[in-house]
Amino acid sequence: MSVAEFPVTFPTPVIGRSRRSPLDRAAQAAVAGSVAAVPPITALHLAATDPIEPAGWTISDYVVSIPQGTLLFALTTGALAAGAAALAHGLGPLPGTRRIRALLNLWAAGLVVAAVFPTNLRGTPQNLSSNIHLYAGAVAFAALPIAAWLLARWLRRTTGRSDGPARRPAAVLGAAALLAGVLSAALIANRLPGVVGMPELMMPPGILQRFAGAAQIGLLAVTATALLRSGRRAAGAAASR
Repeated sequence: MSVAEFPVTFPTPVIGRSRRSPLDRAAQAAVAGSVAAVPPITALHLAATDPIEPAGWTISDYVVSIPQGTLLFALTTGALAAGAAALAHGLGPLPGTRRIRALLNLWAAGLVVAAVFPTNLRGTPQNLSSNIHLYAGAVAFAALPIAAWLLARWLRRTTGRSDGPARRPAAVLGAAALLAGVLSAALIANRLPGVVGMPELMMPPGILQRFAGAAQIGLLAVTATALLRSGRRAAGAAASR
């Protein structure tokens, strides 16, 4: 039998597709974490009945007052923490991201600690668990906006000479970080009177916390999306320096 009788096949090249980088996979995991965090926290609010109400009752109050509240809160914080940890790991090989990675891991740790140590029931004295929960929550609300802001600056530096569309993710991320940071700062400042023994908070804590919490979930998704859109180019630019 001659060689010509044997069919010869060649692999068909895949046009327009590139192999996903570890940073891409980490960013996709972070997006998945932010999406997975929404159903449990939504279920927590849907389970609320009188006298629980969103203006004066914080999410932490819901957690300790509603059956399965601890589990639902743990599912939300666990999904967010896993997404942040994946993002920090994906940024690991890139120069200039050490502070960003530290803040992402700090945010993840704060979320986990806040879930492990619940607050006290309303009308009961504060205890060690509620104090740990309070400070862990403050750390979490502060850490992510700073991390996202630093990441936006890193993206701008590493894609500084790129065209407009390439720089847009960094601009969007910076704006989202600023919004989340303002809400987090307002939430923390709103809580300070109670910490120092003043009788009332300045604004309804429940509403303010929900806006700040929603901003945190959205900010994780925006952070990951910015890396998906421009992270590979920024990583290549940073590695070439």
